[in-house]
Amino acid sequence: MKTIRLKNKQIDYPILIGSNLYKDIGKICKKYLEKNRVFIVCDITIYNLYKDEIHTSFKKTKIECVFIPIGVSEKKKNINTVASLSSKIIAHSVDRKDTIIALGGGILGDIVGFTASIILRGINYIQLPTTLLSQVDSSVGGKTGVNNIYGKNLLGSFYQPKLVIIDTNVLKTLPKRELLAGYAEIIKYGIIKDTKFFQWLQKNGKKVIEGNTNARIYAIYRSCINKSQIVEADEKEHGIRALLNLGHTFGHAIESLNNYKKNIIHGEAVSIGIIIATKLSYVEGHINKITCDKIINHFVEIGLKISMPKNLKKITPKKFISEMIKDKKTVNKEITLILIKRIGEAFIQKKYSQNKLIKLFTEITT
Repeated sequence: MKTIRLKNKQIDYPILIGSNLYKDIGKICKKYLEKNRVFIVCDITIYNLYKDEIHTSFKKTKIECVFIPIGVSEKKKNINTVASLSSKIIAHSVDRKDTIIALGGGILGDIVGFTASIILRGINYIQLPTTLLSQVDSSVGGKTGVNNIYGKNLLGSFYQPKLVIIDTNVLKTLPKRELLAGYAEIIKYGIIKDTKFFQWLQKNGKKVIEGNTNARIYAIYRSCINKSQIVEADEKEHGIRALLNLGHTFGHAIESLNNYKKNIIHGEAVSIGIIIATKLSYVEGHINKITCDKIINHFVEIGLKISMPKNLKKITPKKFISEMIKDKKTVNKEITLILIKRIGEAFIQKKYSQNKLIKLFTEITT
Protein backbone atom coordinates (compact mmCIF):
# COMPACT_ATOMS: atom_id res chain seq x y z
CA MET A 1 0.00 0.00 0.00
CA LYS A 2 1.23 3.48 -0.91
CA THR A 3 0.39 6.50 1.25
CA ILE A 4 0.28 10.17 0.28
CA ARG A 5 -0.24 12.87 2.89
CA LEU A 6 -2.10 15.92 1.60
CA LYS A 7 -1.02 18.59 4.03
CA ASN A 8 -0.72 22.34 4.47
CA LYS A 9 -1.72 24.77 7.24
CA GLN A 10 -5.42 24.05 6.74
CA ILE A 11 -5.45 20.46 5.41
CA ASP A 12 -4.06 17.18 6.69
CA TYR A 13 -5.31 13.78 5.56
CA PRO A 14 -3.92 10.60 4.01
CA ILE A 15 -4.63 9.07 0.61
CA LEU A 16 -4.14 5.30 0.77
CA ILE A 17 -3.58 3.44 -2.51
CA GLY A 18 -3.39 -0.31 -2.85
CA SER A 19 -5.02 -3.56 -3.87
CA ASN A 20 -7.68 -5.47 -1.89
CA LEU A 21 -8.03 -2.80 0.82
CA TYR A 22 -11.78 -3.26 1.30
CA LYS A 23 -11.33 -6.44 3.35
CA ASP A 24 -9.72 -4.25 6.06
CA ILE A 25 -11.86 -1.17 5.49
CA GLY A 26 -13.26 -1.13 9.03
CA LYS A 27 -9.82 -1.35 10.62
CA ILE A 28 -8.43 1.33 8.28
CA CYS A 29 -11.30 3.77 8.93
CA LYS A 30 -11.65 3.23 12.68
CA LYS A 31 -8.92 5.63 13.80
CA TYR A 32 -10.45 8.42 11.68
CA LEU A 33 -13.90 8.10 13.26
CA GLU A 34 -15.13 10.10 16.27
CA LYS A 35 -18.02 7.69 16.78
CA ASN A 36 -18.60 4.04 15.92
CA ARG A 37 -21.24 4.74 13.31
CA VAL A 38 -20.91 5.48 9.61
CA PHE A 39 -23.41 6.37 6.90
CA ILE A 40 -22.28 4.68 3.69
CA VAL A 41 -23.84 6.44 0.72
CA CYS A 42 -23.32 4.34 -2.36
CA ASP A 43 -24.26 3.85 -5.96
CA ILE A 44 -26.85 1.06 -6.18
CA THR A 45 -24.58 -1.03 -8.45
CA ILE A 46 -21.66 -0.68 -6.03
CA TYR A 47 -23.95 -1.52 -3.10
CA ASN A 48 -24.82 -4.88 -4.64
CA LEU A 49 -21.16 -5.68 -5.34
CA TYR A 50 -19.50 -4.73 -2.07
CA LYS A 51 -22.10 -4.36 0.72
CA ASP A 52 -21.39 -7.76 2.30
CA GLU A 53 -17.60 -7.43 2.27
CA ILE A 54 -17.67 -3.88 3.66
CA HIS A 55 -20.35 -4.62 6.25
CA THR A 56 -18.39 -7.65 7.51
CA SER A 57 -15.21 -5.58 7.82
CA PHE A 58 -16.93 -2.84 9.81
CA LYS A 59 -18.76 -5.38 11.98
CA LYS A 60 -15.40 -6.90 13.00
CA THR A 61 -14.37 -3.51 14.39
CA LYS A 62 -17.77 -2.95 16.06
CA ILE A 63 -18.73 -0.06 13.81
CA GLU A 64 -22.41 0.34 12.96
CA CYS A 65 -23.09 0.74 9.22
CA VAL A 66 -26.09 2.55 7.79
CA PHE A 67 -26.13 1.93 4.03
CA ILE A 68 -27.94 4.49 1.89
CA PRO A 69 -27.97 3.36 -1.77
CA ILE A 70 -28.97 6.03 -4.30
CA GLY A 71 -29.33 6.26 -8.06
CA VAL A 72 -26.55 8.30 -9.65
CA SER A 73 -26.29 10.15 -12.96
CA GLU A 74 -25.32 13.61 -14.20
CA LYS A 75 -29.03 14.47 -14.44
CA LYS A 76 -29.48 13.54 -10.78
CA LYS A 77 -26.45 15.56 -9.73
CA ASN A 78 -28.54 18.47 -8.48
CA ILE A 79 -29.77 20.22 -5.36
CA ASN A 80 -32.89 18.03 -5.21
CA THR A 81 -30.74 14.93 -4.75
CA VAL A 82 -28.75 16.70 -2.03
CA ALA A 83 -31.99 17.65 -0.24
CA SER A 84 -33.30 14.08 -0.44
CA LEU A 85 -30.01 12.55 0.73
CA SER A 86 -29.73 15.06 3.60
CA SER A 87 -33.21 14.13 4.82
CA LYS A 88 -32.40 10.41 4.74
CA ILE A 89 -29.29 10.99 6.86
CA ILE A 90 -30.89 13.46 9.27
CA ALA A 91 -33.78 11.00 9.81
CA HIS A 92 -31.26 8.74 11.57
CA SER A 93 -30.61 11.42 14.23
CA VAL A 94 -27.21 12.23 12.79
CA ASP A 95 -24.84 14.23 14.97
CA ARG A 96 -21.52 15.98 14.40
CA LYS A 97 -19.47 12.98 15.51
CA ASP A 98 -20.92 10.76 12.80
CA THR A 99 -19.08 10.15 9.54
CA ILE A 100 -20.46 9.86 6.02
CA ILE A 101 -18.65 7.60 3.55
CA ALA A 102 -18.92 8.16 -0.21
CA LEU A 103 -18.69 4.76 -1.93
CA GLY A 104 -18.89 5.24 -5.69
CA GLY A 105 -17.67 7.26 -8.63
CA GLY A 106 -17.04 10.95 -9.10
CA ILE A 107 -20.67 12.05 -9.34
CA LEU A 108 -21.56 10.32 -6.10
CA GLY A 109 -18.43 11.64 -4.38
CA ASP A 110 -19.29 15.22 -5.39
CA ILE A 111 -22.87 14.84 -4.12
CA VAL A 112 -21.85 13.23 -0.82
CA GLY A 113 -19.04 15.70 -0.16
CA PHE A 114 -21.39 18.63 -0.69
CA THR A 115 -24.06 17.02 1.50
CA ALA A 116 -21.50 16.41 4.27
CA SER A 117 -20.42 20.06 4.08
CA ILE A 118 -23.93 21.37 4.79
CA ILE A 119 -25.43 18.85 7.24
CA LEU A 120 -25.16 20.41 10.72
CA ARG A 121 -22.84 22.97 9.02
CA GLY A 122 -20.37 20.22 8.28
CA ILE A 123 -19.69 16.66 9.44
CA ASN A 124 -16.79 14.32 8.69
CA TYR A 125 -16.69 12.29 5.51
CA ILE A 126 -14.44 9.71 3.85
CA GLN A 127 -13.96 9.05 0.14
CA LEU A 128 -13.96 5.49 -1.22
CA PRO A 129 -13.77 6.15 -4.99
CA THR A 130 -14.68 3.20 -7.21
CA THR A 131 -13.92 4.49 -10.73
CA LEU A 132 -10.51 5.28 -12.19
CA LEU A 133 -11.58 8.88 -12.84
CA SER A 134 -12.68 9.45 -9.25
CA GLN A 135 -9.56 7.73 -7.89
CA VAL A 136 -7.17 10.00 -9.76
CA ASP A 137 -9.14 13.23 -9.63
CA SER A 138 -12.45 14.02 -7.96
CA SER A 139 -11.91 12.17 -4.66
CA VAL A 140 -8.78 14.20 -3.89
CA GLY A 141 -8.72 17.91 -3.12
CA GLY A 142 -12.07 18.70 -1.52
CA LYS A 143 -14.05 20.08 -4.45
CA THR A 144 -17.69 19.17 -3.96
CA GLY A 145 -20.78 20.27 -5.81
CA VAL A 146 -23.79 19.69 -8.00
CA ASN A 147 -25.08 20.98 -11.30
CA ASN A 148 -27.55 23.78 -11.87
CA ILE A 149 -29.81 24.46 -14.87
CA TYR A 150 -27.24 27.08 -15.94
CA GLY A 151 -24.19 24.85 -15.86
CA LYS A 152 -22.02 22.15 -14.30
CA ASN A 153 -20.89 22.25 -10.65
CA LEU A 154 -22.20 25.79 -10.10
CA LEU A 155 -23.39 24.90 -6.59
CA GLY A 156 -20.78 23.55 -4.23
CA SER A 157 -18.12 24.03 -1.60
CA PHE A 158 -14.49 23.31 -0.85
CA TYR A 159 -14.75 20.64 1.85
CA GLN A 160 -11.94 18.20 2.54
CA PRO A 161 -12.44 14.53 3.47
CA LYS A 162 -10.78 12.99 6.51
CA LEU A 163 -9.43 10.09 4.48
CA VAL A 164 -9.31 8.78 0.91
CA ILE A 165 -9.01 5.03 0.33
CA ILE A 166 -8.25 3.88 -3.21
CA ASP A 167 -8.58 0.14 -3.85
CA THR A 168 -7.53 -0.84 -7.37
CA ASN A 169 -9.39 -4.17 -7.06
CA VAL A 170 -12.71 -2.39 -7.69
CA LEU A 171 -11.48 -1.42 -11.16
CA LYS A 172 -11.68 -5.08 -12.26
CA THR A 173 -15.45 -4.75 -12.75
CA LEU A 174 -15.20 -1.37 -14.49
CA PRO A 175 -16.07 -1.29 -18.21
CA LYS A 176 -13.25 -0.30 -20.56
CA ARG A 177 -15.15 2.85 -21.49
CA GLU A 178 -14.98 4.03 -17.87
CA LEU A 179 -11.29 3.14 -17.64
CA LEU A 180 -10.57 5.24 -20.72
CA ALA A 181 -12.57 8.11 -19.25
CA GLY A 182 -10.37 7.98 -16.14
CA TYR A 183 -7.20 7.78 -18.22
CA ALA A 184 -8.01 11.20 -19.71
CA GLU A 185 -7.51 12.66 -16.23
CA ILE A 186 -4.31 10.65 -15.72
CA ILE A 187 -2.64 11.90 -18.90
CA LYS A 188 -3.70 15.43 -17.94
CA TYR A 189 -1.18 15.41 -15.08
CA GLY A 190 1.63 14.51 -17.45
CA ILE A 191 0.68 17.35 -19.80
CA ILE A 192 0.28 20.09 -17.19
CA LYS A 193 3.03 19.24 -14.73
CA ASP A 194 4.96 16.00 -15.04
CA THR A 195 7.00 15.34 -18.20
CA LYS A 196 8.51 12.10 -16.88
CA PHE A 197 5.04 10.79 -16.05
CA PHE A 198 3.87 11.57 -19.60
CA GLN A 199 6.85 9.63 -20.94
CA TRP A 200 6.09 6.72 -18.59
CA LEU A 201 2.47 6.70 -19.81
CA GLN A 202 3.63 6.56 -23.43
CA LYS A 203 5.32 3.25 -22.58
CA ASN A 204 2.89 1.89 -19.99
CA GLY A 205 -0.49 3.51 -20.64
CA LYS A 206 -1.95 0.38 -22.25
CA LYS A 207 -0.99 -1.65 -19.16
CA VAL A 208 -3.08 0.73 -17.04
CA ILE A 209 -6.10 0.16 -19.26
CA GLU A 210 -5.54 -3.60 -19.60
CA GLY A 211 -5.43 -4.21 -15.84
CA ASN A 212 -1.79 -4.55 -14.77
CA THR A 213 -2.01 -4.02 -10.99
CA ASN A 214 1.42 -2.46 -10.53
CA ALA A 215 0.92 -0.10 -13.48
CA ARG A 216 -2.46 0.98 -12.15
CA ILE A 217 -1.16 1.62 -8.65
CA TYR A 218 1.77 3.65 -10.00
CA ALA A 219 -0.42 5.69 -12.38
CA ILE A 220 -2.92 6.47 -9.61
CA TYR A 221 -0.10 7.25 -7.18
CA ARG A 222 1.64 9.68 -9.59
CA SER A 223 -1.70 11.33 -10.41
CA CYS A 224 -2.57 11.81 -6.73
CA ILE A 225 0.93 13.10 -5.94
CA ASN A 226 0.61 15.73 -8.68
CA LYS A 227 -2.86 16.77 -7.61
CA SER A 228 -1.91 16.87 -3.92
CA GLN A 229 1.02 19.18 -4.59
CA ILE A 230 -1.22 21.60 -6.48
CA VAL A 231 -4.00 21.50 -3.87
CA GLU A 232 -1.52 22.04 -1.04
CA ALA A 233 -0.31 25.20 -2.79
CA ASP A 234 -3.75 26.49 -3.79
CA GLU A 235 -6.69 24.79 -2.07
CA LYS A 236 -9.44 27.14 -3.25
CA GLU A 237 -8.31 27.76 -6.81
CA HIS A 238 -7.05 31.32 -6.54
CA GLY A 239 -4.10 30.46 -8.77
CA ILE A 240 -2.35 27.31 -10.00
CA ARG A 241 -5.15 24.89 -9.06
CA ALA A 242 -6.92 26.15 -12.17
CA LEU A 243 -4.31 24.18 -14.19
CA LEU A 244 -6.20 21.03 -13.21
CA ASN A 245 -9.02 22.27 -15.45
CA LEU A 246 -7.09 21.56 -18.67
CA GLY A 247 -9.79 20.59 -21.19
CA HIS A 248 -12.59 20.95 -18.64
CA THR A 249 -14.04 24.26 -19.82
CA PHE A 250 -14.54 22.78 -23.27
CA GLY A 251 -15.59 19.44 -21.78
CA HIS A 252 -18.24 20.89 -19.49
CA ALA A 253 -19.74 22.80 -22.43
CA ILE A 254 -19.88 19.56 -24.42
CA GLU A 255 -21.70 17.79 -21.58
CA SER A 256 -24.16 20.62 -21.09
CA LEU A 257 -24.95 21.02 -24.79
CA ASN A 258 -25.39 17.26 -24.96
CA ASN A 259 -27.92 17.50 -22.11
CA TYR A 260 -25.78 15.03 -20.12
CA LYS A 261 -26.83 12.12 -22.34
CA LYS A 262 -24.97 8.86 -21.90
CA ASN A 263 -23.47 8.87 -25.40
CA ILE A 264 -20.74 11.11 -23.94
CA ILE A 265 -19.59 10.74 -20.33
CA HIS A 266 -17.52 13.21 -18.32
CA GLY A 267 -14.08 11.73 -18.95
CA GLU A 268 -14.79 11.48 -22.67
CA ALA A 269 -15.85 15.14 -22.77
CA VAL A 270 -12.65 16.08 -20.92
CA SER A 271 -10.60 14.01 -23.38
CA ILE A 272 -12.09 15.92 -26.31
CA GLY A 273 -11.59 19.17 -24.39
CA ILE A 274 -7.88 18.46 -23.84
CA ILE A 275 -7.43 17.89 -27.57
CA ILE A 276 -9.21 21.18 -28.33
CA ALA A 277 -6.94 22.95 -25.81
CA THR A 278 -3.89 21.26 -27.40
CA LYS A 279 -4.89 22.40 -30.90
CA LEU A 280 -5.63 25.90 -29.60
CA SER A 281 -2.19 26.01 -27.96
CA TYR A 282 -0.69 25.10 -31.34
CA VAL A 283 -2.58 27.63 -33.48
CA GLU A 284 -1.79 30.32 -30.91
CA GLY A 285 1.92 29.52 -31.21
CA HIS A 286 2.50 28.21 -27.67
CA ILE A 287 3.56 24.71 -28.78
CA ASN A 288 5.01 23.37 -32.02
CA LYS A 289 3.42 20.78 -34.30
CA ILE A 290 5.65 17.99 -32.98
CA THR A 291 4.32 18.52 -29.45
CA CYS A 292 0.74 18.85 -30.66
CA ASP A 293 1.00 15.64 -32.65
CA LYS A 294 2.69 13.78 -29.79
CA ILE A 295 -0.27 14.47 -27.48
CA ILE A 296 -2.90 13.66 -30.11
CA ASN A 297 -1.10 10.48 -31.20
CA HIS A 298 -0.99 9.18 -27.62
CA PHE A 299 -4.72 9.77 -27.20
CA VAL A 300 -5.39 7.88 -30.44
CA GLU A 301 -3.05 5.02 -29.48
CA ILE A 302 -4.76 4.55 -26.10
CA GLY A 303 -8.24 4.85 -27.62
CA LEU A 304 -9.39 8.14 -26.10
CA LYS A 305 -12.01 10.27 -27.80
CA ILE A 306 -10.57 13.22 -29.72
CA SER A 307 -13.49 14.67 -31.68
CA MET A 308 -16.97 15.99 -30.99
CA PRO A 309 -19.87 13.52 -30.97
CA LYS A 310 -21.87 13.53 -34.20
CA ASN A 311 -24.95 15.07 -32.64
CA LEU A 312 -22.95 18.16 -31.56
CA LYS A 313 -21.02 18.78 -34.78
CA LYS A 314 -23.84 20.93 -36.13
CA ILE A 315 -23.69 23.29 -33.14
CA THR A 316 -22.28 26.65 -34.20
CA PRO A 317 -19.05 27.93 -32.64
CA LYS A 318 -21.02 30.92 -31.35
CA LYS A 319 -23.44 28.70 -29.44
CA PHE A 320 -20.58 26.56 -28.10
CA ILE A 321 -18.68 29.60 -26.82
CA SER A 322 -21.88 31.00 -25.28
CA GLU A 323 -22.11 27.78 -23.27
CA MET A 324 -18.48 28.10 -22.19
CA ILE A 325 -19.17 31.54 -20.73
CA LYS A 326 -21.16 29.82 -17.96
CA ASP A 327 -17.91 28.31 -16.67
CA LYS A 328 -17.01 29.23 -13.08
CA LYS A 329 -13.71 30.82 -14.15
CA THR A 330 -15.36 33.32 -16.52
CA VAL A 331 -15.11 36.95 -15.38
CA ASN A 332 -16.97 39.79 -17.12
CA LYS A 333 -17.83 37.38 -19.97
CA GLU A 334 -14.11 36.89 -20.67
CA ILE A 335 -13.19 33.22 -20.72
CA THR A 336 -10.22 31.76 -18.83
CA LEU A 337 -8.56 28.75 -20.47
CA ILE A 338 -5.72 26.40 -19.59
CA LEU A 339 -3.23 26.13 -22.44
CA ILE A 340 0.06 24.29 -22.94
CA LYS A 341 3.63 25.65 -23.20
CA ARG A 342 5.22 22.22 -23.51
CA ILE A 343 4.51 18.70 -22.28
CA GLY A 344 4.91 19.08 -18.54
CA GLU A 345 4.00 22.77 -18.35
CA ALA A 346 0.62 24.43 -18.74
CA PHE A 347 -0.45 28.00 -18.04
CA ILE A 348 -3.56 30.04 -17.31
CA GLN A 349 -4.69 32.25 -20.20
CA LYS A 350 -7.20 34.84 -19.04
CA LYS A 351 -9.49 37.26 -20.87
CA TYR A 352 -10.29 35.42 -24.07
CA SER A 353 -12.91 37.49 -25.87
CA GLN A 354 -15.91 35.70 -27.37
CA ASN A 355 -15.16 36.91 -30.89
CA LYS A 356 -11.52 35.77 -30.83
CA LEU A 357 -12.43 32.37 -29.43
CA ILE A 358 -15.23 31.87 -31.98
CA LYS A 359 -12.75 32.51 -34.79
CA LEU A 360 -10.14 30.17 -33.32
CA PHE A 361 -12.71 27.53 -32.45
CA THR A 362 -13.90 27.44 -36.04
CA GLU A 363 -10.31 26.94 -37.19
CA ILE A 364 -9.49 24.03 -34.84
CA THR A 365 -12.76 22.08 -35.10
CA THR A 366 -13.20 22.06 -38.90
